[in-house]
Amino acid sequence: MARSTYDRNVIAALRVTNAVLPGMRLAKWGRVINISSLAGLMPPPVNPDYSAAKAAMLAMTASMAKAVAGEGVTVNAISPGTIHSAKLDMKFREVAVKHGVAADAPWRDVEKVVLPLFAQVPVNRVGTLQEIADAIAFLVSPRAAYITGSNIRLDGGMLPTI
Repeated sequence: MARSTYDRNVIAALRVTNAVLPGMRLAKWGRVINISSLAGLMPPPVNPDYSAAKAAMLAMTASMAKAVAGEGVTVNAISPGTIHSAKLDMKFREVAVKHGVAADAPWRDVEKVVLPLFAQVPVNRVGTLQEIADAIAFLVSPRAAYITGSNIRLDGGMLPTI
């Protein structure tokens, strides 16, 4: 495993959490949300260091949730699948052009051609950054006070488990 991948994904989250956790414990309230990845649950054949780091983040989340559960602090993770970002947009458009789609085609046209080549997503689209933000907003809200040690998959049904 590339040490830098582990440092960026696990050690950094642990350091930030350890810095804010004493105040949360003192206040008897707090929310920790770790951003993992579907790769931590369904490792692809590339970037094993990234998949391992994201799996470690899920274990860290579960352990930390147990450690602070009785103190008003919840600890959860979000595991995005294929999400529309600038980098993904650029890569999808490169592939789309090779498949006869215009470089300036609407995103939906690009997505329709390229997504099936990369991932089998039952909802037939990639997720959005807004959907990640919405899940985070829910987990930090009072409505999620009884949810801790959970991993919310934002994957469009790619990993069909309950």
